[in-house]
Amino acid sequence: MAPAAEAVLAGALDYAVTSAAQIGTAGLGRRSACPGWTVADVLGHATQSLRCLATALDSGAVPEPGPAGCRDLGRAASALLAAARTTRARIAVDGLRLPCHRLIVVGAIEAAVHAWDAGGPPLPEDLAVALLAELPLVLGRGVRHGLFADPIPLPPGRPAAQRLLAALGRNPADSFSRPPESNR
Repeated sequence: MAPAAEAVLAGALDYAVTSAAQIGTAGLGRRSACPGWTVADVLGHATQSLRCLATALDSGAVPEPGPAGCRDLGRAASALLAAARTTRARIAVDGLRLPCHRLIVVGAIEAAVHAWDAGGPPLPEDLAVALLAELPLVLGRGVRHGLFADPIPLPPGRPAAQRLLAALGRNPADSFSRPPESNR
């Protein structure tokens, strides 16, 4: 994996694991930015996604999803980063051979955006800038359908973190499960 890709993935995974730790057990039942999902549901989905991507990078093929659970996000993040460091060039996904870099980008986006969905702190601007640069790999050529909500229009000149969230169908102003600033 290229050093720049490793840095982006490591930054996204660190943000996700740190954010989940700050949410704590008491916050798992709160609603998230994902309609109909609690914070626990989102963190469980993120954990499952990271495990699936790590297995795909290790084995060369995408496995069937396993059970979701939010308690081992840190282990799933470590497994994905380790797998990304020793990966092959391409992975088979639904019979297509895709570059591993694309799966690494998916992992970084899944980790960062779902941590925000769960009520984590604001996305770091440098991470958002790096993920925005890679977003065409994930959203290009009609791939959006079924993966992400439709983009939300923003006024020009918005920060990178807001543009990333809006591009993935999130309202950056949503305060769904975030406690007031004084309680963070």
